[in-house]
Order: sequence, then C-alpha cells, then structure tokens
Amino acid sequence: MQDSLAADLENDIIFGRYPPGTRIVEDRVMERYDAKRHAVRNAFAVLEKRGLLVHRPNRGVEVVDFTPEQVDSLYDVRILLETAAAERTALPCPSDIAARLLDVAHRHKAAVANKDFREVFRLNQEFHDIQFSCCENDILAELVRAHARTAQPIRVVKYEDDAHMARVVEQHFEIIKAMQGTSTEALVRAVRAHLPASANAYRVLFERKFGPSAAAE
Repeated sequence: MQDSLAADLENDIIFGRYPPGTRIVEDRVMERYDAKRHAVRNAFAVLEKRGLLVHRPNRGVEVVDFTPEQVDSLYDVRILLETAAAERTALPCPSDIAARLLDVAHRHKAAVANKDFREVFRLNQEFHDIQFSCCENDILAELVRAHARTAQPIRVVKYEDDAHMARVVEQHFEIIKAMQGTSTEALVRAVRAHLPASANAYRVLFERKFGPSAAAE
C-alpha cells in the first residue's frame, strides 16, 4: 500500500493534480486515497527523498516549485551524469537489451500517437531505466535515475507539443542505434541531444506566468 500510495501521489504531482507550490494536507490525502496516516507520512518521505516534495517549517509539505535557474542547474547536472553514463556503456549493447529497448520505444511511440500521456511517461521511464542499466558504474546509474525522477514534473510540460514529442520518439531510436554501434561519441551525442528542450520549455512557461523578472529573483 505504501509503495502504491507513493506512486499514485507521484503521478498526480507530475500530471498537475497538485501543481508546484501546492500545500499537501495529510488528512485530505488520507481521504482521497483511502490511506492510513502512517502510510501517507511514509509516502511523503519517499517523495521528499525523490525531490518532488519539500517540508517547510510552519507551512507543512509542499510540491517543489522550481525556478528556471534551478531547472537549468538540474539539467546541467543531468547532462553531466547522463553523458558520463554513456561514456561508461560497453558497446555494442547486448542483443537482448537492444530488443527490449526497441519494444519499449515502439510502445512509447504508439502511446504518443494516442496521447496517452501517463503511458508515455511510464514507458519513457522504462526506456531510460533499461538504457542506463548498461552503464558499468552502478552508483552513477542510480544517480542518473534519481535526477531524472526529480526532473519529471519539468519533462511533462512538453507532452502536448506534437513536434517535440515526435522528436523525442526519434531520439529514442537514435539512442538505440548508437547503443547497437561501436562509437561512444555517437552515443554521447544522442544522449546529450535528448535533454535540453524540457528545461527551455519550463522557463518559457514560468516567465509567461510570473513575468521575465521573476526568474532572476
């Protein structure tokens, strides 16, 4: 129940039921998810560790509200971690890994076409979990996963952008092609190209909501 509650809350945060900056009240979560208080507190702890919630003194638990500068910093770290993981991936990858990646990429493409955004999100996460499982440094791979989780609410801001999502689909197949090859440089390029758009989109939305000067405050 605890893992299920954390997953349900995580999805509801990512897809906007609880927008950034929202205060989340234990009693309301208990009622909405039919959960015990200890399960709610445990779920809060899990999501705080994942960087989606923050406990603020005298205010309680809130959904993290990133500034564009924080998003830029997060994506700088993601680029460093993910390209480092690519550099430590043995090439070509095993054929069973390539087959799994292709299967997930095709299902992800279908979910994008159907605008099934929760399935898009789930399959994207599955794709990259498989991808970075090939990194020969387990600690680095786990850091990649942790920072990707923190960035989840940022990534979904582009899900309704058809051109962006079409490019994401293409990039998944480019990553697979690079992993089937022997060029580490090609894999690093494919991984690096996959990251910046969501961060840029978040800045646009933030400034549209609060004004350009707010980003510098």
